[in-house]
Amino acid sequence: MQVILGVNHQFLYPAAMTDARAHTESLKKLAATDKVQALDCWLWRGETAAEEKKILLDSGKIINYNIGDRFGEEISLPSSRNAADRARAYDLMMREITYALEVGSKKIVFGSGPDDVNDHMGAQERFAELILRVASQLPDDVSLSFEPTDWDIDKHFLFGPLSETVDFIKQIRHNGFVRIGLLLDMCHVPIIHETLESAIDQGGEVLNHIHLGNCIIKNPNSPFYGDKHIPWSYPESEYTEQDGIRFIHMLKEIGYLGQKNATVSFEMRPYEGVSAEESLARFVEVWKSAFEVN
Repeated sequence: MQVILGVNHQFLYPAAMTDARAHTESLKKLAATDKVQALDCWLWRGETAAEEKKILLDSGKIINYNIGDRFGEEISLPSSRNAADRARAYDLMMREITYALEVGSKKIVFGSGPDDVNDHMGAQERFAELILRVASQLPDDVSLSFEPTDWDIDKHFLFGPLSETVDFIKQIRHNGFVRIGLLLDMCHVPIIHETLESAIDQGGEVLNHIHLGNCIIKNPNSPFYGDKHIPWSYPESEYTEQDGIRFIHMLKEIGYLGQKNATVSFEMRPYEGVSAEESLARFVEVWKSAFEVN
């Protein structure tokens, strides 16, 4: 098995999403862990970026760089009908790709941004144009990992249904950029109205990254409703730790975990009342138990 095990920085340390100092200090702490080989993370913009680049480069970790909206900035609108919005989205994406390349990332994660409900197919075409423009500037050893989120529950993004997401990936490949694949996130599977089985069935052939996680969709009044990345076995949630093990077994059965440079990362908040470090250790124990011979 060649799989590279990682963890998402910003959810294990939620304060890192909105506080520059907390972002840097927790990134430093996580870079020193010996429990995972990879980090799913991003750099805080501005002067802080230089310190964080050094942290990541010195860590020796594989970096799965995450592109997305940043605290304190306007949201990106990559599929907007407004050319100025698309230009700004392109500039932001290229800023983050520059950061990704500077820390040696070979797998860059991105999402679609908001849907245009009045021009859904046109929005997909505009988004494809932007992605192909960005992809044309990537080194030959760098790939993209496209993550669908949801249409109608929480984020209301352009890509939710897996059928459309897989078709989009194939379209990008057909148009000349073959190093793009699907990021399948356990947290997102229920909120895009799929099961683990249907998600694997539809997306298995284009998988190139995995997030292990959990969500709440049965209680809209919960503060963690939707795309909040709670830990396994959280009250009212969709998945237990046993479901995490079941999903890992599914990935093994389809051959994903044996692929060269296969990556799997935990993307969950800490367990309630448990430190980030102890929670990561528990995540890793669940991972290891999935490979124990009974």
